[in-house]
Amino acid sequence: MTTQDISVAHQRLREGVDALNEGKLDKAAEAFSDAEVRFRLAGDYRHAGDSRMLLAEVQQQNNLIDSAIISYSRARNYYRQAEQPLSEAGATMALGHLERQRAHLDLAQQAYEEAGALYQQQRSVRGQGNVWLALGHLELQRGHIAEAAAYYQRAIAAFQEAGEAITEADARRSYGDTRRLEQQFAPAEEAYRQALAVYEAQRDYYGAVDALSGLAQICLEQWRLAEAADLFGEVIRRSLELEYELGQADGNLGLAAVALANNQLEQALASAQRAQQVYEDQRNALGLAQALRLLGEINLRRGQLAYATSQVQRALRTYQALARRPGTAEAQLCLAEILRRRGLLERAVETFSAAHEQAHLSANALLPSQALLGLGDIYRQRGQIARAHEVYEEAATRAAQLTEPFRSYGLAEASLRQARLAIASGSLKVAWEQLNTARPHVESGSSHHARLAPLLALAEGEWYLTLGESARAEGRFSEARQRAEMLQEPLLAAEALLALARTYLARSELEAALLTYTEAERQFQQLENPVGTAAATLGSAQVMIGQQRWSEAIERGETALTRFGQNEDLTGQAETLLALGLAHRNMEQLDEAWANLEAALRLYQQQGQPLGESDARYERAGVLLAQGRLDEAADELQRAIALVEQVRQTLPAPEQWTAPFMRQYAALYAQAAITEVRRNREQQARALLEAYVRLAGPHELLEQLKAYEESIPTGGEHLSEEAISANKDLQKRLRQLRKGLTS
Repeated sequence: MTTQDISVAHQRLREGVDALNEGKLDKAAEAFSDAEVRFRLAGDYRHAGDSRMLLAEVQQQNNLIDSAIISYSRARNYYRQAEQPLSEAGATMALGHLERQRAHLDLAQQAYEEAGALYQQQRSVRGQGNVWLALGHLELQRGHIAEAAAYYQRAIAAFQEAGEAITEADARRSYGDTRRLEQQFAPAEEAYRQALAVYEAQRDYYGAVDALSGLAQICLEQWRLAEAADLFGEVIRRSLELEYELGQADGNLGLAAVALANNQLEQALASAQRAQQVYEDQRNALGLAQALRLLGEINLRRGQLAYATSQVQRALRTYQALARRPGTAEAQLCLAEILRRRGLLERAVETFSAAHEQAHLSANALLPSQALLGLGDIYRQRGQIARAHEVYEEAATRAAQLTEPFRSYGLAEASLRQARLAIASGSLKVAWEQLNTARPHVESGSSHHARLAPLLALAEGEWYLTLGESARAEGRFSEARQRAEMLQEPLLAAEALLALARTYLARSELEAALLTYTEAERQFQQLENPVGTAAATLGSAQVMIGQQRWSEAIERGETALTRFGQNEDLTGQAETLLALGLAHRNMEQLDEAWANLEAALRLYQQQGQPLGESDARYERAGVLLAQGRLDEAADELQRAIALVEQVRQTLPAPEQWTAPFMRQYAALYAQAAITEVRRNREQQARALLEAYVRLAGPHELLEQLKAYEESIPTGGEHLSEEAISANKDLQKRLRQLRKGLTS
């Protein structure tokens, strides 16, 4: 080839560079391809390699990754023929970067190690540092945090030796990422600050923005929210000056996370959406995955489960496509909670378990205990009470090992779950102790801890309602609803509304209860929450029973039962079967009533809920009495009383709480005493009533006895003389029993 041909090749190479700088990618690609051919034909393999390297850069910008990989491979071969080992190593490193981008991590590692061998042969400390930095990124992507940190430290030492200040700062910033992921926040902050100082001294303003983002992230993860907001704001300010769009996106995503932590959901949503758009425009897959994950969390809080599901699943697919494990645990935790709320419990268990297994890759200190709490919630819903208790205990143990403020928050979260479980299990003293454990943490003044205030008020309301203190329960439920609405927690607000409806029902305020159940059902439907919807449907059926609208109650009860069954909610099924049994009994459909009550009893026993079991036995006794089976009814009533007594024994401060608790069961004791009188066992009836009066006083009991006495028919054509005589005798004996209580 002539000297003129070589000159043309160089001219074409320069034209390609000019076109690349001007953003004319097609023209640049054509020029580089032409230059490569000319240099190759001239035997100038070094410049042929240079041309092919530049062509690969154009192909990358056009997102033609496969073509770029071919180009780097050819460039590497040219450099090998030209005996240019450092250039060959550079092309091999570029190959490794693209294979890592395609999530071909083993191929990437092979390329990096080949490049490392070349740099070592040439004693290029700088090149060796680049290899270790790349291997650190590779191990971080794999989720091998300790291995990544070790490579970054070797890179730092190499860049120091080579006098490469900016790449040393890059390695320090990456090392800071590993410390942050392992929640070693002090060394992480030191690494970020050292990197920031170098970037600013060297006037690498883009690097400075990235280091500031790392510092802001530390503040966010330590719940130093005001500092985090200031730093993310500074990231955005500097990025705007630089027209650095990815920096702006990082800052906006950080501000979205701060707003979410501060319960400012609309602000969080807007900031996260701005970040998402930039990441999509810039084809930044990792940033997009992080934005989608956060958007999923925001929409989960808003109760927009369809949006949340789509966003989190897309985030997980992106992490998987990148073969990147850090970040997946947070996305799995969010998806698991979505699945739980939608009633897809088997998938939720798998996803909570996966999140727990990946938790060591998260900077969220609470993630392991929160994954366990989610599992516990599912076990409780399924009626696996012992398993739920075990998992809640493990979550509390994990939380106790953390530093503040995570320790107290995690302990409070676990204690509130344990308290609600204990209430359902009839262990009222244990529940009160757990509430007292949680309360100081929740009321500590921390904005983060205040997020648990609605759950604390809800649990305390459930405790008071179980004790029969409906006025106090109503106050706590109202506070729970108010706080939940203030904190933009729509699901908790709906749960508090449902609890208020139950309080009205317990007081026989049927109109208020029905209106409140109807509103709760509407809210749960908006939140795509099938269990809450079923619970509100059941509540309206219970109101209709109180209104003696038996057929409507059965229809709604069967609807609720189907929904509870679809969502594996055993407590809901038991309560619904109990209501259906009562409705069928009042319609004199005794076989259907008995079947419902038998099923309810088994479910309550399976879940270890003594008060539910007591209610089922009381209603079963009603069926037996309607069939004239007095001895069997008396046995059921005695068993029901024994279960109430069992729970009474767990009351804290019995002198304070025994009377209101026992007054709820006046009808049970009255029916048991009446049944004993009908069996001609007045002495046993009197002993039973006297025991009750010692605990709760006579007022409610006397009302029950008098109402029953007045309901006994003593005339009419449908009764025989013998029946009238027997009924009058029963009235007389009950009257004497009542008088004995007042004397």
